[in-house]
Amino acid sequence: MNTTYDLIVVGLGIMGAATLWRASRYSRVLGIDAYGPTHRYGSSQGSSRIFRRAYWEGDNYLPLLNHADLLWNELEKTSQKQLLFRTGGIFIGPPSSRVVAGSVRTAGQGAIEHELWDWSKITTRSPAFNITRETQALYEPGAYAIAACDARLEMLNEAVKHGASTDFGHRVVHLENEGPDVRVTTNGGRSYLARSVIVTTGPWIADNLLPELKQLIEPRRVPIYWFTPKSGFEKLFAPEHFPIFLYEREDGALLYGVPSIAGNETGVKIGFHNRQHTPAAPDCKAIPVQQHYVTEITSIVESLFPTLERSPTKASNCFYTMSPDESFLIGQSKVLKSTYFASACSGHGFKFAPAIGDALADLATGQPARVSLSEFSANRFE
Repeated sequence: MNTTYDLIVVGLGIMGAATLWRASRYSRVLGIDAYGPTHRYGSSQGSSRIFRRAYWEGDNYLPLLNHADLLWNELEKTSQKQLLFRTGGIFIGPPSSRVVAGSVRTAGQGAIEHELWDWSKITTRSPAFNITRETQALYEPGAYAIAACDARLEMLNEAVKHGASTDFGHRVVHLENEGPDVRVTTNGGRSYLARSVIVTTGPWIADNLLPELKQLIEPRRVPIYWFTPKSGFEKLFAPEHFPIFLYEREDGALLYGVPSIAGNETGVKIGFHNRQHTPAAPDCKAIPVQQHYVTEITSIVESLFPTLERSPTKASNCFYTMSPDESFLIGQSKVLKSTYFASACSGHGFKFAPAIGDALADLATGQPARVSLSEFSANRFE
């Protein structure tokens, strides 16, 4: 006998977990994931992420960011755990750089509290940075680091508390229309019917489930590194002294970093946002980071942070699922009835997850939308 749900969420990374959490308030919902609750194969792995609202990428993201900020705080309050670390955020580069000029523009348009820092202010307030005198920065005191893994698990926990069901360890291999519903079939032979389906499987989304997106996404393997402070300089990089950061170099390379906020990530997390991308089909193998990438990041970090140890203590790969314009793909399938999707997040989607999940849950259950997703429709590429 088939089990019918109001909504099935396929893929329980951060987008799927957020969607399940928000939809569980008013629907009979099921979440399915191919792996376990804490697997490290996709894009949601790791212990920390950045949240910022002075978004250099553009003020069109502000409605989602404002709603996400409210929901991140709601999740922290409900969980009664510290999930948000109020480090502030510093966005550094030449005055005309995308990071500085774009952040200033969005902060002004969104009435976001901020300060403009010159070289002297940067080196006084954040002495860990070794930068040139021509450098400027926007400081956003309201930016913070998210305890990413803990936050995602709290979303799943809240969803189950509100009546959602979960099915871990079974990969969805087929979606098909069946009457007014959608049939969801897993590799273990399980079959469900759903009035609505939301697919949030990241780099796997176009493999079997939504091939209509195949030409619009490109999974890439992207490395992340962890650097520990040299002896005697640990305080410089503690969360209360070291803000989350973006740093745009003269050559356009964009680095990001997060202080250690979890016991299993003992160093500063640093990576390139727009470099060291390798197109790759998603799989479950732990692929070592290429040595020439390690050499490149080591040289840059050694110059920017002379009080960090020269070589990373750890390096690992994660996935970015990129769209052609590096913005999000969120919308409704043109092939499957009542089937919605959220991917690609293009390497900067985690912070938006509560708002996107909330909006997807509204769409799929016929509720009035609190935040519009039309900005991110795949129709923009037609």
